[in-house]
Amino acid sequence: MTRFVLILLIAFAVQPQTATISRRELTLQEKRGKAFYLRGESASGQEITALMGEIDVPASTLTCAGCHGTRGEGKTEGGVTAGPLTWSFLTKPYGHTDEGGRKHQAFSETSFVRMLTAGLDPAGNKLAVAMPSYRMSQEDMANLIAYLKRIETDTDPGVNDTSIVLGTVLPEKAALSGLAQSMGDVLQAYFAEINSRGGIYNRKIELRVMQGDSKSTVPNMKRLIDEEQVFAIVSGLAAGAEDGVAALTQEKEVPFIGPSTLMPQRGAPVNRYVFYLLPGLKEQARALAIFAARKTDTSNSRVAIVSPDVEFNRSIAASVEEQTKKAGWRSVTTFNTSTRAAELKQKGIDTVFFLGSGDEATAMLKDAAAIDWTPSIFMLGTLVGRNIGEAVTTKTKDKIFLAFPTVPTDVSATGAAEYSGLLERNKLQSTHAAAQASALAAAKILVHALELCGKDLSRERLITTLEGLYEYDTGLMPKITFGPNRRIGALGAYVVTIDPEKKLFPASLEWIAVE
Repeated sequence: MTRFVLILLIAFAVQPQTATISRRELTLQEKRGKAFYLRGESASGQEITALMGEIDVPASTLTCAGCHGTRGEGKTEGGVTAGPLTWSFLTKPYGHTDEGGRKHQAFSETSFVRMLTAGLDPAGNKLAVAMPSYRMSQEDMANLIAYLKRIETDTDPGVNDTSIVLGTVLPEKAALSGLAQSMGDVLQAYFAEINSRGGIYNRKIELRVMQGDSKSTVPNMKRLIDEEQVFAIVSGLAAGAEDGVAALTQEKEVPFIGPSTLMPQRGAPVNRYVFYLLPGLKEQARALAIFAARKTDTSNSRVAIVSPDVEFNRSIAASVEEQTKKAGWRSVTTFNTSTRAAELKQKGIDTVFFLGSGDEATAMLKDAAAIDWTPSIFMLGTLVGRNIGEAVTTKTKDKIFLAFPTVPTDVSATGAAEYSGLLERNKLQSTHAAAQASALAAAKILVHALELCGKDLSRERLITTLEGLYEYDTGLMPKITFGPNRRIGALGAYVVTIDPEKKLFPASLEWIAVE
């Protein structure tokens, strides 16, 4: 089993407990209003504009929450006070006296709309110059009002003054040769040590776990969210359930940090709730194509994409084809893995992107050697495995290239010492070292973000904090960077070669970033 496959099978376990917190979810209209309040987003996807004096700017740069607080509590900054925006405050029956002695009666829905669009309070007075007016649809306005009526009670589950409840999804206990137990031990030890040092601002981390096969992943996640009332989900195994996992996190607005999968979801617009640590096969394949283009005269080269004719591999092949065309290759043809080397040689193929298994790759290399055909061949290390090195000969030296999302040199001396120390202090076995280290990295990233959030912890604050993470070094994998439009922390791949004489793996490596 390759190192990356092991990394993809990470998770941790704890004793499940019964949640005691009950919470009514926001309606769809309230969720849409919240999106405008926090981020200036429209339910229609169209841009809402804010007018400051004579200047129009995107509402996303002048959000309600930015001045009035994430919970509408109001705040003072730079000598300017932005009052509360909770509906109970806006509609208090005895009215308002604002800064400067300006007085007016309570807001109604109608006067609130006038305030937001025309800059006038219920008495017809002009608002302070720091308050923008907004150009927005009636639907967006109704959504905002609906949310303001709920904002005071819109508290995130799984967090209180003394605890933070996290969840994870594991494979079945009997599966994967004890991997779930191994990861459970490591993660429990790590969070126990965090708790022993006082936790996160005196909040102790509690863990909830659901176990099952890939078909159970989404239902188990739903139970974690609805029944266990978790604040966020960390690590776990999402492979085989990527679409369902992404849809559920978006529907429930629950952050998921570090799900393990071969196929991270990268739709547009970005799913802001899922943070992947390592690139998937599509990203690795794109890195191979970028690397290949740097080594090849693309205008005179003929490319073959050799792939099994199944949906999983076809989607990867499509990524390769798109990237090769961007790089300037004019001749790109897709073949099945059953295609013989002689046919590819006869067609003048000099560059091959091979997306099959290790056995299929070995067979093709032997077939090519038999007819003395030595094209440049680019493969995904996760699919072919490290044993492919045995099929590399002196004739194919510097002709075979493999992509990996992480390599052993990513583990720093500090990272190795932290991992080894955790195991030693807690009398644990390093039975799945690569997977344990990767899961530990996910937990470290989450803890780091929770610490940066401060005492005023919310899911929204956690998400925006993670979006600001730049080249965070866990010591266990490539440095991690997220952003508002980036949800894969290490976005790229290592392209490596093999020394056929010494069987060194890798003999050379280069990190290739992917946009």
